[in-house]
Amino acid sequence: MGQENIQQTVDKVLDDIAAKREAAMGNAGQSQDKGADSPKKDFKEITLKFGKGCVGEEFQGKDGKAYKEILVPNPDKNDHRPWQTFVVRANHVHEDKFGKGMWIKLPAEGHTTLRRSVVVGEKPDGKKEWGTEKTKVSNADLKKMVEAYKERPRESVKGRLEEKKAEAAVQKPAEQAQNKNKSKGAEL
Repeated sequence: MGQENIQQTVDKVLDDIAAKREAAMGNAGQSQDKGADSPKKDFKEITLKFGKGCVGEEFQGKDGKAYKEILVPNPDKNDHRPWQTFVVRANHVHEDKFGKGMWIKLPAEGHTTLRRSVVVGEKPDGKKEWGTEKTKVSNADLKKMVEAYKERPRESVKGRLEEKKAEAAVQKPAEQAQNKNKSKGAEL
């Protein structure tokens, strides 16, 4: 009699498992049908481009994964505060195909926390006490901040060519006079 009770219990458990499996497969089939009927949600990304000098050293986070710090230059040349930074996974930072810059992709609808070191006060021994200022910005605004270097007007020598020609014309006669004096002295 003990064997029959054990066999009935095992059969009952196996039937329960089979019923749960069928129910799960039915739900999975329904959820797949729902996914096929609903439109696929688009995941938009933003590409941030920046120079190699804005990428910090790779470090290991508390979770054991590798990260890199990205520096965000101050948009104003007269702003001498430390640059803001943010952190991304190291395998998300890529070198561009020309080897002169770097790029990363971030979600278009996401937000990123920027950090900046700021002076909080002064210690009794006269040294500055530093703290961290945190700012949460949208990734679209972050792209504008990182790529602000593209907006700055750049001066080239070609743009100032006429000015340089005028400077050179003023300097030439003085140089020619010096050369004549030297040659006369050498002949004597």
